[in-house]
Amino acid sequence: MIFMLLAAGLCATTCEAVTACSTLEKPDISVLIDGVKPYPGDPISSTPRIEITATTSNAVVSGTIRISSLQASLTFARSNNTYRATYEVTTALSDGRYAITIEATDDFNNTKTYEVIPVYVQAGESATIQGFALSHPNPFDPGSQNVAIGYTLSKPADIKLNIFDLAGNLVKVQDYLPDSAGGRAGYNEITWDGKDASGNYAGNGIYIFLLTSGGSVLQNGKGKITVFKR
Repeated sequence: MIFMLLAAGLCATTCEAVTACSTLEKPDISVLIDGVKPYPGDPISSTPRIEITATTSNAVVSGTIRISSLQASLTFARSNNTYRATYEVTTALSDGRYAITIEATDDFNNTKTYEVIPVYVQAGESATIQGFALSHPNPFDPGSQNVAIGYTLSKPADIKLNIFDLAGNLVKVQDYLPDSAGGRAGYNEITWDGKDASGNYAGNGIYIFLLTSGGSVLQNGKGKITVFKR
């Protein structure tokens, strides 16, 4: 009998502790802008699509998003302990510096704030590459792996990946549309499988890649790829 009473008391204490922890737990927020996790200093499109995910054992009952002076309410849809909301900017943002702040509040009135500051809209300027376009792995072995080329665009743009051999012969061209992988504002990563335009694997050696838009090579959009077939 004493054991049962102690067990009941322990159970009640445990339940109270779990409830107390639940009331204090704040939602965990993650964000994607046009499908990419944002970082301070990133460029974004003038009409970004922002996906918000809040994870919590409580219920998310309200949320807000602020893009500098623009503010809107968020409506979250639940799937188990995950709550999702999407916000799309329909009136194009003007060029400039922005701060994005997202808040999610649960049914215990716990509020979590997510910020990314600054982000930049540069829709009125020509596309540029921020930093350098980098390839990896380098060297790479066609047939067993692809080489990836990563770069950060200041705005959405038509992008061409041009691969040349050291004799200046064009080996392969790949096209990427604005707002799609390879041509969206922010970080992009594209791949080359090592094949030429005829579908044959390129021979061992050094190749030059050029990233172009509108017929011009983007500044910092040039690099070397070494093919080494084992």
